Amino acid sequence: MFHTYKKIGAALIAVLLIAALAACGNSSDMKGSSQEDTVTYKAENGNIKIPKHPKRVVVMADDYYGDFKQLGINVVGAPENVFKNPYYKGKTKGVTNIGDGTSVEKILGLKPDLIVVWTNYKDIEKLEKIAPTIAIKYGKLNNIDQFKEFAKMTGTEDKADKWLAEWDKKTAAAKTKVQKAVGSKTISIMQTNGKDIYVFGKDFGRGGSIIYDKLGLNATKLTKEKAINQGPGYASISLEKLPDFAGDYIFMGPWQAGGDTGVLDSPIWKNLDAVKQKHVYHIDPIGFYFSDPISLEGQLDYMTKSLTK
Repeated sequence: MFHTYKKIGAALIAVLLIAALAACGNSSDMKGSSQEDTVTYKAENGNIKIPKHPKRVVVMADDYYGDFKQLGINVVGAPENVFKNPYYKGKTKGVTNIGDGTSVEKILGLKPDLIVVWTNYKDIEKLEKIAPTIAIKYGKLNNIDQFKEFAKMTGTEDKADKWLAEWDKKTAAAKTKVQKAVGSKTISIMQTNGKDIYVFGKDFGRGGSIIYDKLGLNATKLTKEKAINQGPGYASISLEKLPDFAGDYIFMGPWQAGGDTGVLDSPIWKNLDAVKQKHVYHIDPIGFYFSDPISLEGQLDYMTKSLTK
């Protein structure tokens, strides 16, 4: 019973803290801001009035951390995954790790002026009491269009345009090198989770937009049919189907760091041409989960070096 009262008490304190901060925030907004300092943004959770130039952003939708950093926007809080991304090394200084994002109290303490969250986050209403909250539906826009949308939302189109121009130059140079080395051969991007195998197309992270769009490389016939031309951007296949999806070159990794890669011990895997030719390249499951500008640059560098060495 004591534990029950303790939990109820903690929950009540959290609610009171949120209410208090919301009241203080609203009061200061009335004194220090005007209609000219805000814009109305049409998000998945409605028309939200947000700061024109946000200065303390909590990015709970981890995939977009790098978008805001590239746009020069101050991020004060982000989930655990962000701090595990090797491509963010040196780019998380001063950012608070909010863990899995379920601690509303921790977010409250960061005093954000904007919160970015996935549409499936269950406590959006609580977040909205802390600061303007924008809900993003994953996959509604591709990674580049989503980056442009964030730039438009925050008035940083000039920074987005600069990066996009540089990105086009980098990928064009890489395309020349890679196509010279690979030619018309096929490329696969896969992850394993025990005996489950996932084959990725161009719209679900994992460097797919780089391989199939920017570098113009070929997917296998079944990858095109099942993971590019239809579905959510990937296909789940059995071990027995692996040879039908495997390309001449394979980028492969576990679903999570230290995860089971039992597939790699199977005779089916070992008999693939890509394996025999040593054309298999390991991908970091966290680094390749992201598809923001910072991560894309790291992925491009790794994939280019792998395919041209």
